Amino acid sequence: MPALSLPRLRHQWCWATYGTVRIIRSPLEPVYGLGIDTGGTYTDAVIMDLRSDSVLAKSKARTTHDDLSGGLTESIDAVLKAFGERTFEPSLIGVSTTLATNSVLEGRGGQVGLIGLGWKPEKGWELGAKMQRFLPGGHDSRGDPLATLDMKELDRNVQEMAPHIDSLVVSGLFSTQNPYQENGVKDLVQRKYGLPVVAGHELTAELGIYERTVTAVLNARLMPVMADFLDRVANILKARGLTAPVLVLKGDGTLMNMRTARERPVDTILSGPAASAMGGRVLSGIDDCVVVDMGGTSTDIAVLKCGIPKVSKDGSTVGRWRTRVEAVDMRTSALGGDSEVRLSPDGGLAIGPQRVVPLCFAAKRFPDITARMREAGQARFIYLTERGRGLSGSQGKLASYLDERGPRTLSQMKNDLDIVLLLSMLDELRARGAIAGIGFTPTDALHVTGAYVEGDVEASVQGADLFAAVMRTSREEFAHHVLDSVTSQIAEEIVRKVLTDDLGALPDDPSFHEVMGMVSGKRACGPLRLGAVLDAPVVGIGAPARAYMAALEKKVGARVIIPSDHEVGNAVGAVCGHISEYVDVFVYPRDKGFAVHSAFSTPISFLVEQDAVLRAKELASEHALDRATRAGAVHPAVSITVEEERVVTPDAPGITQLAEMRVRARAVGRPIEI
Repeated sequence: MPALSLPRLRHQWCWATYGTVRIIRSPLEPVYGLGIDTGGTYTDAVIMDLRSDSVLAKSKARTTHDDLSGGLTESIDAVLKAFGERTFEPSLIGVSTTLATNSVLEGRGGQVGLIGLGWKPEKGWELGAKMQRFLPGGHDSRGDPLATLDMKELDRNVQEMAPHIDSLVVSGLFSTQNPYQENGVKDLVQRKYGLPVVAGHELTAELGIYERTVTAVLNARLMPVMADFLDRVANILKARGLTAPVLVLKGDGTLMNMRTARERPVDTILSGPAASAMGGRVLSGIDDCVVVDMGGTSTDIAVLKCGIPKVSKDGSTVGRWRTRVEAVDMRTSALGGDSEVRLSPDGGLAIGPQRVVPLCFAAKRFPDITARMREAGQARFIYLTERGRGLSGSQGKLASYLDERGPRTLSQMKNDLDIVLLLSMLDELRARGAIAGIGFTPTDALHVTGAYVEGDVEASVQGADLFAAVMRTSREEFAHHVLDSVTSQIAEEIVRKVLTDDLGALPDDPSFHEVMGMVSGKRACGPLRLGAVLDAPVVGIGAPARAYMAALEKKVGARVIIPSDHEVGNAVGAVCGHISEYVDVFVYPRDKGFAVHSAFSTPISFLVEQDAVLRAKELASEHALDRATRAGAVHPAVSITVEEERVVTPDAPGITQLAEMRVRARAVGRPIEI
C-alpha cells in the first residue's frame, strides 16, 4: 500500500538573545534618520525622528538615470536645506533603490563565469553567464558525492575563464544538502586567482538547480553595479559630514548594512516596491490595509496583514529570470504618471504600458516642443538619448538624423528616412535606451486641470487640444476622461491583486477581462452594475496619489487614506525597517536514523528524531544570529518555524513517520537602539 502524504504542519519554538548593555536616551531626545529612495522617476529624501516615526523634512529630485549621483546629490542637499540650520547627526541612513531591478531588466552588470558541478543545463535554459563550464561532481539528495572533483581539470577551466570574467559562480547539484564541493572550489579560486566567487548554497537553501544558479549568477553580475552605487552614496554622504551607518532595503522589506549589500546585491531586487509597502504602513499607522504606490513609471500594490506584507516564498521573477530571491509579493502594473496616453482602435483611450516623457517636462529640454506639436498636428515624438550616440550603420543614420533635427514624429521619420524595417529598429533602440518617447500622459492631464503643476502647462494644454479635437470633446472633458480611466485601471488592479492572493492565477480570457472592467467601473452591462467592496482601507502613497486615488472610494467600496508626506513614502520605508535574516536547515529520515542537512556542514547523522531536530534548531539559530549581526542588527532575537511533512507508515496504519522537515530560524533586530 503506497504511503499517503499528510498536510504540512506548522508550530513555533522560540528563544531570544539579549545584550548586557543598553544605551538609554532621554524620551525627549529625537533619534534622527535619513531615508533615501532612488525611484524610476524621482529620487526622494526624508529626515525623520525614528522615535516617533514623524517626517521632519523632505525633498524630491528627478532621478538622473545616466548617473544616479546627480539626483542623489540634489535630493540630499535639498532635504538638508529644508531641515534648516539645526545640527543634523543622523543615527541611521536608509537607502532603497530600483538599481538592481533595472540592471537585471536591462542586462547590465559584470561579466560572470559559471562552474556547474554534477549537472548540465537543459535545452532552452538561459543562465546569464558569459562563460560556463560543467564538470563531474555534485551530490545526491542525501548529500553523498556523485563524483570526486577533479581539481586539475577545475583549475584548467578557471585559468581559461579568469582573464575574461569579473567574478565566478560555482553551483553544484544538491549543494544545499552538502556544500563541501562548492566551498572547495571557492577557496581555490579566491586563493589562486583573487576573483570574487559566489557559491549557490550561500544565497538560498531551496532546491531547484536552475533557479539557484540564476540567482547566484545575477548576484555576481550585480556586485560591481551595487559596489559602484554604494561608493557614490558613501562619497556624497561623506562630503556632507554624514557618517552614520548606511542600511540598504531588501526586496522583502527588511534592511542590511553596506557590507552585506555588496556581498548579496541580488537581495535588493524589488527594493523599491518593498519601500512603498513599508512606507505606507508607517505613514498611515494602519497594519491591515492595501498599500497603493503610484509613481511615474508604475503602480505597485501590496496587501498588509498585521503590518507585514506577504512575501513571495517561491522566489521573484524579474524579466525573464526566475530567481530564489524572497521579496514582497506586489502586483506591479505598468501604469504611472508618465504612462503614454493613446487613442485605442475603438475610439477610446489606452494608457500605458509604454513610458514617455510628459509634454510638460519635455518642454524644459526642448523649448520648441509646443511649436513642433502645432507643425506636426501630433503629440507623440521620439528623441535621441545620450546612450544613442556612437551608433553605426542604419542605426547611426537614424541617430544622426534625430541628433540634428531634435524630436520627430514617426510619420516625419518615415517621410525623411529611407530605412528598411524602421519600426523594428525603433523598438530595438528603445529597448536599449538609445531613444525615448515624448507624449501626453496622466501627468499632463493633471497640468490641464490644474490639480498638479510642476512643468510647462502650455505644452500639456496643446497636447490635450490635439486629442480633444480627434475625440470631438473639450480639453477639460478629455483631461478628466484620462484621469477617470487611470482611477478605474488602479481599481481593477487592486481587485485583481486581492483575488489572486486568495484564489491563485486568474483566468486569461476576454469574458473575464470584461467582467473585471465592469467591477472597476470601466464599463457597464445594460441594467447590471457590478462593484467591489473591500473590507480593508486603501492607503495611497506616491507624488500623484491625492490626484488619482481620492476617487477610488466609489470604485472599490473602501475608505481611501492619503497620509501626510505620502509623496515621499518610499524614502520613509527605506529608513524605518528592521534587519531580518533567516536560515533554513532540513531534517530527513536516513536508513535507520535521521540526518541534518544545511549549507554549513556535511550531513550530520542521528539515531533519534528528537536529537536531529534539536541540532537543526541550534544550527539554524546560530547562523541566523550570525547573519543578522553581520547585517547590522542590534540585539537580534531569534524565532523558529518548523514545517514538516509526515506520511503514514505502510505496515502500521495510524502511525506516521517523518518524510521531511524544514527548520527556519529568523533573527530580527533594530539597526540602532531607540
